[in-house]
Amino acid sequence: MLVKLVFFTVYETARKNGSQSSNLYVFNRFPMNELPDGDQLSHQYKTIIPSETNIKKNNKREEKAAEEQLSEITEVKLFAGKAPEDHLFVSDRVPNDFVVKHFYPAAKSIEEFWRMSKVAAYRNNYEKETDPLLSVSLDSFKQLVRKLKSKVEVKNPIAYFTGILNKKFQERYFEELYEMQVC
Repeated sequence: MLVKLVFFTVYETARKNGSQSSNLYVFNRFPMNELPDGDQLSHQYKTIIPSETNIKKNNKREEKAAEEQLSEITEVKLFAGKAPEDHLFVSDRVPNDFVVKHFYPAAKSIEEFWRMSKVAAYRNNYEKETDPLLSVSLDSFKQLVRKLKSKVEVKNPIAYFTGILNKKFQERYFEELYEMQVC
């Protein structure tokens, strides 16, 4: 159809042995004609000018919504002041000795640190021993807190904590190997 309308021309190419090769498509130029009369250019529909529309009604609705949200936020803050602290709602799987509420008061973050401790212990075959796991986790967390208090910025504290845990478990593993060889 486009070939019939003369939008482009197709040239069939042939190889030296007479077989058909790829086709060459050439887009034809259109001559620039004069612009049509002004009557043909005018549209039947007028455009809407934004400055003439009634935007003020929309703004008033948004202001009311913002005021309502402000009142809701103040109510939530008042309720939050009366609510018990979040670290009290930590899962039972997290030992009470590990609850690091002074540095991370959110229960979710405390549980995430403990979960990463369990993952690191599993990778290093210490998942069944709870006392070494707890001591290594607390030592690693102390090292993390020291790093956070220094001037060096830690982008992802949980990942940094996991790295410390892995190093500590690796040190512990090599100490146990050395003790086995000495004895």
